[in-house]
Amino acid sequence: MQDKPKAFSDPIPNGLIRILLTVDIIRTQIRNDAPDFIDPAEDHPTLKIIPGFDISSLTSVFKKSYSLKLDKQRSKGETISWKLEQGGIWFDIPMDEVKDVWLTNFNFFIESEKPRYLLYHIEDVEHKLEWLQQDQQSKIFSLSEFKKEYIPAPVSATDTYSGADIIKCADMIGRAVKKIDLRTNSALVKFNTDNGRLESLILGIAEKLGYEVKALDKKTIMSKGDEGSNVSHQISLK
Repeated sequence: MQDKPKAFSDPIPNGLIRILLTVDIIRTQIRNDAPDFIDPAEDHPTLKIIPGFDISSLTSVFKKSYSLKLDKQRSKGETISWKLEQGGIWFDIPMDEVKDVWLTNFNFFIESEKPRYLLYHIEDVEHKLEWLQQDQQSKIFSLSEFKKEYIPAPVSATDTYSGADIIKCADMIGRAVKKIDLRTNSALVKFNTDNGRLESLILGIAEKLGYEVKALDKKTIMSKGDEGSNVSHQISLK
């Protein structure tokens, strides 16, 4: 029911606004604990999308998991890319709720068919929101578009880490803090996230200590690499 074409064909109920969330590409790193007999290319993972703003009373579309398909053309080396099989997810809400939904961040979680062996770490999600309008001829068109920035989800109560993990991350953050330039209140640093497994823990510890950690985009990482700097994140004073 929630595929993208129907968002432009199913009538919009009177008094409601239609929002279309399009997920163009999801770039991931994979931790494969059984590489001898598990091939990630044959996996059929699903995507769970959780809005930062609670809209469960407005729509049920985020209670579902959505199928992903492998994007072979964009998968290179250790980075495996996925597409949302149905392209987009849409829902109809009252006008006075649009602002909160429009500005919220969306958290994304991928689960493998074989979660015991395959763990996905999301590097980036290219996604956008569209405000769809219906004209007098009942034709639906895109009135406004907002490209969203992917922000990794913070550590949650359901995540589990060993004492060694916590000590390792605290040590990395401590060394990173010493590199902060007081003129800019930030520094570009390298964090070993163990293929993304420790990403949320690093972000969570840093936040509690009064710092903000952001993953750098690939273009910046490659540019700094050409200059001889091995970096992966930016750490800043909040």
